[in-house]
Amino acid sequence: MYNVLLVRKMENVVESIPMSLRGDLSKKLIEIVLGTQEKNAISAELAKKIIYLWRQDQLTTPTGLMALLEAAASVDTSTTYAALDELCLHQVVLAFHRTS
Repeated sequence: MYNVLLVRKMENVVESIPMSLRGDLSKKLIEIVLGTQEKNAISAELAKKIIYLWRQDQLTTPTGLMALLEAAASVDTSTTYAALDELCLHQVVLAFHRTS
């Protein structure tokens, strides 16, 4: 139950990201994910979800950003937090800390 509440809190925080920043955030997170040298950095299921969302042009939606955040944090947490900080999305970093 506690985990479900944290995920919902994270979803609410992601939904609050201004539309004007979603494209830039999506690009930064994609760069983090694609920049990894480790081929098993994210699960096949998550990779398929991201590809599906990309094909549907949905990576800037809350669902797409949640998937990208999960993947980027799995690849490189500190770089992910730095990207969020760079865009002044401190509330996302705080919410992510609570769910980790």
